[in-house]
Amino acid sequence: MGFAVRLVMLASIGAMLAASVAQAQMYRWTDEEGRVHYSDSPPPEASRQERQILDERGLRRGVLERARTPEEIEEARRQEQAEEERRQAEAERERRDRILLQSFGSERELIAARDDRVALIDGALHITEENIRGLEEQKASLERRRDLIASRGREPPEALDEDIASVQRQIRVQEQLREERTAERRRIIEQFDADLERLRELLAER
Repeated sequence: MGFAVRLVMLASIGAMLAASVAQAQMYRWTDEEGRVHYSDSPPPEASRQERQILDERGLRRGVLERARTPEEIEEARRQEQAEEERRQAEAERERRDRILLQSFGSERELIAARDDRVALIDGALHITEENIRGLEEQKASLERRRDLIASRGREPPEALDEDIASVQRQIRVQEQLREERTAERRRIIEQFDADLERLRELLAER
């Protein structure tokens, strides 16, 4: 008998054995009404139930979990998303802790940095306030000039009204800038206060 023929025979025998094992394998499950079923090829609806895998002697060799419902799949997705968000938040907290310890070796250093930042904002706010004050004086002067012309029975020139409107627009811009810088000052203080509290905790753990 040639080598090739022997290979073909061995392959055929292996296929027969595999088919025999497959036929010997059974599944057992209980449906929604409590009825027990046995089959070597469960129908698709059986996937809604847990199925026990039985060998040719009827002994359990494994379990196929039931298919999850759409609600269970969605709940699992939400849990996975929540866990991923928790891991990201933890990683971000650890990153901030490292930066905090690398940037400040003591509470005094952090407080000094906070005061420097606040002083810069206060300086910018002072300049903005001066700008607003100067623009308001300029606007008042233009309005007095317009009123004087009108009191003499003459029509104020359009250019004068345009100048007043232009100054008013500049005032609004500066007022918006003042609001933004005031909010920034508040954010800086809140962030530094939180960092100071966290730095105290980290230094206490050393």
